[in-house]
Amino acid sequence: MQDCLTIIIISDSTGETANTYLKSVTTQFPDLETRIIRRPDIRSEDEIDEIIKEIPEYSLIVQTIADYDLAQYLRELSIKNNIEVLDILDFGIEKFEKITGKKAVRVPGLTRALSQDYFNMIEAIEFAIQYDDGKDPRGFLKSDIVLLGVSRTSKTPTTMILSTKNYKVSNLPLVPESRLPQEIFEVDPRRIIGLIIDPDKLADIRESRTLELGLIGNSVYYKDQRIQAELAYAKEVFRDLDCKVIDVTNNTIEQTATEIESYYKSQFGEEN
Repeated sequence: MQDCLTIIIISDSTGETANTYLKSVTTQFPDLETRIIRRPDIRSEDEIDEIIKEIPEYSLIVQTIADYDLAQYLRELSIKNNIEVLDILDFGIEKFEKITGKKAVRVPGLTRALSQDYFNMIEAIEFAIQYDDGKDPRGFLKSDIVLLGVSRTSKTPTTMILSTKNYKVSNLPLVPESRLPQEIFEVDPRRIIGLIIDPDKLADIRESRTLELGLIGNSVYYKDQRIQAELAYAKEVFRDLDCKVIDVTNNTIEQTATEIESYYKSQFGEEN
């Protein structure tokens, strides 16, 4: 027996599933020397023919090909050439089909699509952190959605929930004394969402927040006159921008995020 086992991963996607699986198996054979060759994106019999021609002795094929006919072709060709094949994808599919009575769709590349969704989500979360609270106005023009609202209208937590749905979201607190960044006026108004809230509810939230922070005193932050002024300013901004306005008074954060997503899709479809 030769010292080094050559393992050829043949996949219609990246081959990462097989690679991960092999790490789990080969760790159980600490004295076994292996050489792993990955052949991804295989979609034709001609490609398989070329791979089989190059396979050395003392080899094992590990395949994850979703297409039944192509997987069967590889199995039959391997048998003719006395090469062992470990078909981890088909083994799992057959078990699931037997137990559930359902047929697998056998579409190549679905794992890659799922992985891309994950990376898109991570990118959206990083975007939300980078452009939270109006830290960098350049983010407004890169955003799928821009949230505007006075302090304590749940802009940041709503932003984070939407980012887990792969939306790039930035937000800006509205303060009467602060001038709006010019970039806001360059954003498509359909991408801007104004968050509004009942003044009494806002006063309660702000007072509770102040106490949580250990700030004692008669703060203007949660006083009626200040809140009325801020909300009046916010409504004026929303009118000027001609944007969608959502009342978050009785909403959970999840409900607000769902309402925003529904509106976004009504305007842009599934573009994100």
